[in-house]
Amino acid sequence: MKKITWIVALLLLLPAAMFAQNKAKFGHVNYGDMIKLMPGVDTAEKVLQTYQAELQAIGEGMYKEFQEKTDAYQRMQNVSAAVMKIKEDELRSMYERLQQYSQSMQIDLQNKQLELLKPFQDKLLGAIKEVAKAENFTYIFDTSTLTYYETGEDIASKVKLKLGIK
Repeated sequence: MKKITWIVALLLLLPAAMFAQNKAKFGHVNYGDMIKLMPGVDTAEKVLQTYQAELQAIGEGMYKEFQEKTDAYQRMQNVSAAVMKIKEDELRSMYERLQQYSQSMQIDLQNKQLELLKPFQDKLLGAIKEVAKAENFTYIFDTSTLTYYETGEDIASKVKLKLGIK
């Protein structure tokens, strides 16, 4: 009977002891602020802005050509229905190419952004994980996406240290 009592007591106390040892530890950092502080990010963003401006210039050139042809079409008089149909088809085709270019431009821009910023994101996430493991954090939250947080430790200074940012 004593053994059963000890076993029951042990089974009841063991989870409580384990819970006390495994208490969740929360930390937080502002991911957006941290990535902006990383050396080289500003250069990558300038390259991205230049690339975006180049893509926009091409799109604007296409749009200008479309507008000119649309204006010319609207000024057409005394032309046959067949010629009008050809011009309408040409305008429709140009409009579709313009829409396709706009969509591909967005995809190209996203791919370029990923290409340029992914190494910085990976480095930052690696530093956050290192701090989390070294300090035994259970969760690290990004404060830029939280609406309210009261407890937890701000790990920004530790992440900066890992990244070599002053």
